[in-house]
Amino acid sequence: MIKFLLQRPIAVLMAFTACFILGLATYFSLPVSLLPDIAIPEITVQVAGENRSARELENTIVKPIRLQLMQLSGLRDIKSEARDGSGIIRLSFDFGTNTELAFIEVNEKIDAAMNYLPRDAERPRVVKASATDIPVFCLNLTLRSDKGGEQDEEAFLNLSEFAETVIKRRIEQLPEVAMVDMTGQVGRELQIVPDRAMMEMAGITQEDIEMALTANNIEPGSMTVRDGYYEYNIKFSTLLRTEEDVRNIYLRKGGRIFQLKDLSKISIIPEKSAGASLSAGKRAVTLAVIKQADENMDNMKEALQETMDYFAGIYPDIEFSISRNQTELLDYTISNLKQNLSLGFVFICIVAVLFLGDVKSPAVIGLSMVVSLVISLLFFYLFNMSLNIISLSGLILALGMMIDSSIVVTENIAQYRARGETLERACDLGTTEVITPMLSSTLTTIAVFVPLVFMSGIAGAIFYDQAFAVTVGLMVSYFTGIGLLPVLYKLFYMHGNRGWLAKQWGHDSGNNRLRAWYDKGIDFVFRHKRSNVLALVLTIPLCVFCFYQIPTSRMPEIDQNELIMRVEWNENIHLDENRARVEALCNQVDSMGAEHTAYIGRQQFLLNRDKELSATEAEVYFRTSDPKEIDPLQKRISKWLKQNYPTAVIAFSPPETVFEKLFVTGEADVVAELYARNKALAPKADSIRLIEQGIADATGLNPSGVAFDNQLNIAVDQEKLLLYQVPYSEVYRVLKTAFRANQVAMLRSFQQYLPITVTDKERTVNEVLENTLVYTQPKDGNGAPTPVPLRELVTVSHGEDLKAITSGKNGEFVPLSFHKVDDAEALMTGARDEVARTNKWDVAFSGAFFSNAKMLRELVLILMLSILLMYFILAAQFESFLQPLIVLAEIPIDVAAALLILWITGHTLNLMSAIGIVVTCGIIINDSILKIDAMNELRKEGVPLLEAIHEAGHRRLRPIVMTSLTTVFGMVPLLFSFDMGSELQKPLAIAMISAMVVGTLISLLVIPMVYWLIYRKKEIVKA
Repeated sequence: MIKFLLQRPIAVLMAFTACFILGLATYFSLPVSLLPDIAIPEITVQVAGENRSARELENTIVKPIRLQLMQLSGLRDIKSEARDGSGIIRLSFDFGTNTELAFIEVNEKIDAAMNYLPRDAERPRVVKASATDIPVFCLNLTLRSDKGGEQDEEAFLNLSEFAETVIKRRIEQLPEVAMVDMTGQVGRELQIVPDRAMMEMAGITQEDIEMALTANNIEPGSMTVRDGYYEYNIKFSTLLRTEEDVRNIYLRKGGRIFQLKDLSKISIIPEKSAGASLSAGKRAVTLAVIKQADENMDNMKEALQETMDYFAGIYPDIEFSISRNQTELLDYTISNLKQNLSLGFVFICIVAVLFLGDVKSPAVIGLSMVVSLVISLLFFYLFNMSLNIISLSGLILALGMMIDSSIVVTENIAQYRARGETLERACDLGTTEVITPMLSSTLTTIAVFVPLVFMSGIAGAIFYDQAFAVTVGLMVSYFTGIGLLPVLYKLFYMHGNRGWLAKQWGHDSGNNRLRAWYDKGIDFVFRHKRSNVLALVLTIPLCVFCFYQIPTSRMPEIDQNELIMRVEWNENIHLDENRARVEALCNQVDSMGAEHTAYIGRQQFLLNRDKELSATEAEVYFRTSDPKEIDPLQKRISKWLKQNYPTAVIAFSPPETVFEKLFVTGEADVVAELYARNKALAPKADSIRLIEQGIADATGLNPSGVAFDNQLNIAVDQEKLLLYQVPYSEVYRVLKTAFRANQVAMLRSFQQYLPITVTDKERTVNEVLENTLVYTQPKDGNGAPTPVPLRELVTVSHGEDLKAITSGKNGEFVPLSFHKVDDAEALMTGARDEVARTNKWDVAFSGAFFSNAKMLRELVLILMLSILLMYFILAAQFESFLQPLIVLAEIPIDVAAALLILWITGHTLNLMSAIGIVVTCGIIINDSILKIDAMNELRKEGVPLLEAIHEAGHRRLRPIVMTSLTTVFGMVPLLFSFDMGSELQKPLAIAMISAMVVGTLISLLVIPMVYWLIYRKKEIVKA
């Protein structure tokens, strides 16, 4: 076959050139993303329960829905959290579950559960998790400060309206933008404040006003009438459209007619805010921009920049700023990985020039490798794969291995030429001789990646891209090496021989320095055979020891210059106080130069799948110029909060990115789930605090605090209601009015709907109870309404309950989260002992510790499966059951070396470093395959065993050293980069480099000794 190709060089060149051009063309069409597009197997059910407490919401709505949803197929876990006014149920499914079908099934279960819910309960909202719903950045609109004074309320109202009607709509018109989510805007409401004195004189009650508003705000519909030849559509409408319409409403009482403006003060005011958004300390309207899934990020950035520059030019009073920007992360990561790919290529070319001794051979190798890389991109396009940090790292990983085929072929051709063969015959024989061992080497490497795809959870899907990149790269480079490279070699060397470097490094230099070093090394090993065999055996317990001693984690720790702080003040404060505290906190860190934005209280995002912030909570985003500043910033924040607000509950986490969404790196190491044994009574706050403190004392670790809600429980005396003839609805109406929460109608102002509220002047709770009157309503209709003090009808008591009620498959529990746990087993033992001592609780555990342990068990199984696959492939190549064991004998040494270096350098055994170890096991045995194959061929020719070992070592020395060095140098750039993509791959690179260096020495020196020990009494290799 090779001879056939060499006789038709133009046809071969044209075929590969065509594939190269197609690959180059598809490069510009490939989608670019941070991570692969993966369906996240998670569905969220959002429950609305206005005016319901957390306890009531859990018992009447959340629990019935949760019990229905527990019957879903493929459900891995279910967690719910109920708060005052809202609840959330998170459903996690086994990876591979069809989320489209699961979404339909969830809705069916909710429809079934609606029969058991209160009649006034809203249907819960079901949201399917998607990485594309994460905003690429947030655009903050603020008013420029005027002499440092407070922003005018009316100006901010106008800004909110402008942002929603102009900015949001304009950005959503861009084809690259899917939608714009908003928060921080303030609406308007029409407020009616009754004149109590005037109403009492007129004998008009608040109920009369509300009935008049309802009667004047109806739309009966329309009818069609005929009038001769014509037909008209007659509409009946008494809708309230303007503030003046409300003012002019008429009421009749006791034969007298009044207008509403005579009985109350009517005005349009800012709606009461449940939350706010801050940017650089100023109130802001925040627009979260979400990209179309298949659009190019660069195009979207360019279009948005033009739009913002336009608005900034014509609206100088508005400041536009960007926060939580993921586009920078994507650009930085992808560009750095591409740069690492280029640097690896340059390093590899330098190695090739030094070892091959001229420029022509490296040019042949480099050209074939470039062709291989570009043609690989064609397969990316055909299989709809994107360029992301996983697939690009796979190409970097494959880069060092892709050149192996070219080096082996080039070196083998050069050896035949050195023996005096003609150029064409050397190309033919040199390539044909290594087709089989190269194929085995390629297949054993690919065999390592195949089991990785079958890992459970997100990891298996994520590394499908890496396995695809390596597999495609290796297969393309193999066929390029045996098809294109011999033709290129023939063409390059038709008119000249090797260059001046050959005198120092080439074959004609005889016993060069590299061979001299090798001979010294092999002689040393053979002189100390017993010591080396003992060391080989001892590496197995060393490998096991390192495996159990090295710290473990799910993913590598990534240096970030962004931080999210979530604080629950654990006090019954209002929104303004919350904002004041957040501003004071941000002022403390301003000296550190950190950029900050904040969400305070309840937010208005439509796509918010996480739990809602309450009025006593805030989420603050910090960004520093250097990742090293994050840890001091976090410590300073924690110290300030503990000094000033010791009861506050604080949680720190990375910002929400696609990476964080998939890998949940912010998950607590261990979560102790406390279940009360007495199911009849809700656990008391004091009991929870007692067990929390007991576990903290027993374990020496403080869990994240549990937040409590101080409540005012108002009980209505039903007996006195009957005695005074006061309906319950009247008491409820009076209380809502007094507490400024009585919405009675809607002002339909064409495109804008404004709520109409009837309120009193703002008063304290005690003032409301002491000074508010409720009017009687005699059933017989005789007699005027009589005022009754509100305090005579209600009693007030203080209560305390959990701020959020958390439940799972086993019912309601109190979660205690522990972060940065060094000894999880000791923590769980201490917690169990403390819980058993109290005899009031049961405890179960969850968290990252368990998922990490599961991942490591899977990786050990995958390593065993990979070794088994490699054994089958090698047994088929060597036609021997024994020789594959010689090749695989070095794996324990390589694994022990990788684990030891990872431990010394401060890295953990995580998914990336473990994959690096597994992958290296498949790569490093390629050297041993080449060497044993050469030994077998020489022995079949009748060469004595020891001489065959030495001659095979000399023949394969430079290819083995070069392929090892090129693999190492392909990974070296990752060690000196510090973006997310490189940091993810850095443990993988360290594991691979350390295993490759040790493994190369083992392949060159130790494997020949093992081969000699087995075959020293045999003259020929037995099939």
